[in-house]
Amino acid sequence: MAIIGIDLGTTNSAVAYLKEGRPEIIENRDGDRTTPSAVGIGFNNEIIIGTNAKNSLISMPDRTIIEVKRKMGTEEKITLAGQQFRPEEVSALILKELKWYAEQKLGEAVTEAVITVPAYFTDTQRKATQKAGELAGLIVERIINEPTAAAIAYGMENMDKEQHLLVYDLGGGTFDVSVVEMFEGILEVKASAGNNQLGGMDFDNALTEWLTEKVKKVHQIDLLNTGNPSADLQNRWRLKLEMERVKKLLSNQMSTTISLPFIAMKDGVPFSINEEITREEFEKLILSMAESTLVEVDKALADAKLSLSQIDEVLLVGGSTRIPLIQQLITKKFNKAPRKDLNPDEAVALGATIQGGIKSGEISSVNGLMVTDVSPHSLGMEVVEMIGGQMVPGFFDVIIPRNSTIPITKSKLYYTVNDNQTEVDVGIFQGESPKVKDNLLLGQFELSGIPAGAQGKEAIELTIRYDINGTLQIDAQIQSTGKKISQIIDQQLGVMSQAEVAVAKERIHANWDQSELYKDVKPAIQRAEKMLPELNELNRNKIEGLLQQLKGALSTNDKVKVQKLDEELTDLLIELV
Repeated sequence: MAIIGIDLGTTNSAVAYLKEGRPEIIENRDGDRTTPSAVGIGFNNEIIIGTNAKNSLISMPDRTIIEVKRKMGTEEKITLAGQQFRPEEVSALILKELKWYAEQKLGEAVTEAVITVPAYFTDTQRKATQKAGELAGLIVERIINEPTAAAIAYGMENMDKEQHLLVYDLGGGTFDVSVVEMFEGILEVKASAGNNQLGGMDFDNALTEWLTEKVKKVHQIDLLNTGNPSADLQNRWRLKLEMERVKKLLSNQMSTTISLPFIAMKDGVPFSINEEITREEFEKLILSMAESTLVEVDKALADAKLSLSQIDEVLLVGGSTRIPLIQQLITKKFNKAPRKDLNPDEAVALGATIQGGIKSGEISSVNGLMVTDVSPHSLGMEVVEMIGGQMVPGFFDVIIPRNSTIPITKSKLYYTVNDNQTEVDVGIFQGESPKVKDNLLLGQFELSGIPAGAQGKEAIELTIRYDINGTLQIDAQIQSTGKKISQIIDQQLGVMSQAEVAVAKERIHANWDQSELYKDVKPAIQRAEKMLPELNELNRNKIEGLLQQLKGALSTNDKVKVQKLDEELTDLLIELV
């Protein structure tokens, strides 16, 4: 069974599969190769995904959400049509839709996937993404970094080359840079850096801020504070979509017109905006943000211990790298033009699929790439330090430095800080600040049973094991007694618990038989379920796969999908009679 590759993006997502050992993008129902990462709930409570959802932002602003990736790993609730959802649930609906595209293409149930995340995602954000995959009915075989996936796609076509690559990945909501060494079929990530709060959506916001301030100053109209919350929300999305359109046009032409008809009222008369903007004006608005990416480039190069001149190729990934200013900054920085032979919207999904093929054996490990990656953030524990003759808590001591090759296991000895201390609180953090309050708490537990004694007499060895999927195991052992506690850090603030996942699964997949469309397909479902015990394993798997897809389509009231699957199921049942 195929392992698909999914690029779960902030603005757009893509899915791919292997065809005769080569990765291929799977088109969505509209024939597009990427799908907007948008989710809506229609007035009949049907779930709407992709282009139709994005198009409904203006007509149904309180029923639609975009850019949910920025919220992954947080406790923030998303309200759609009066219902509250976790970010993982919304992402799961997008993943479920991509899964369905793959099933239609392959003609079989799809249960396994490699899903990509930004290289600079925290452990919490990675686990939230894994939970989203689980909610979508997928076994997530691997979570891999987006720039690593792009490098894999490049490496597959350049197996004979020995070179240093820099992958510059500027997407809709995040920025990553990875330095990669390729040699003898091995692709080794040397260092990564990035900013999870920088992407094309921030360029859209800069344009919105520029325009709203100009309208406020010239016309005394506040487009986002009209006194009508519903109108404000609608205006926000109108501005968002228009600025995204304008941004894209300015990548191909020197000027364009911002057009927003009847967006407000002025003196009782409908007010429209027709404002010309040049590429130069746009570039001034985003210059500081664009230049900040070069700081991360320098950081990654320093961690990789490489100079600019040692980089053989620069790969551009992510739709925002189409902006001419970005390409100019990179060309000037490296004194060479970046490569453009990889589609920036598709490279990540293609690379994820190759990784899945290596995992499943569809791509021979003899002929395929061997890939190593790094931990993007430092891992360590909270310690106390002696300052001015006093023990002061809250300091971060690194055990695994950032950009360490994974999987990795590292240990460090710590000592009791008080006389007759018999227990210690172990707090594991991720980040780069010397103070734990500025880092991310991953987990904590207590180690007791330390023999009473003088300060500093007893030693505790702390071991951190970090694997390729970001799973953390912590071992704490008292050296004098051998007592040991092991803990897998799998539950964190910002990640759904298994109980929450179970409830969310019910919500996403349940109530299919309550759909208004059920009566039309009920005979086929009942007939199929009645035949199942009589079928051989091959045909039973086919029927079960179609039933699973059909019930999923019913649960979201997707009329087009339900009709298509009903026809497929009926045809198959006729064949088997």
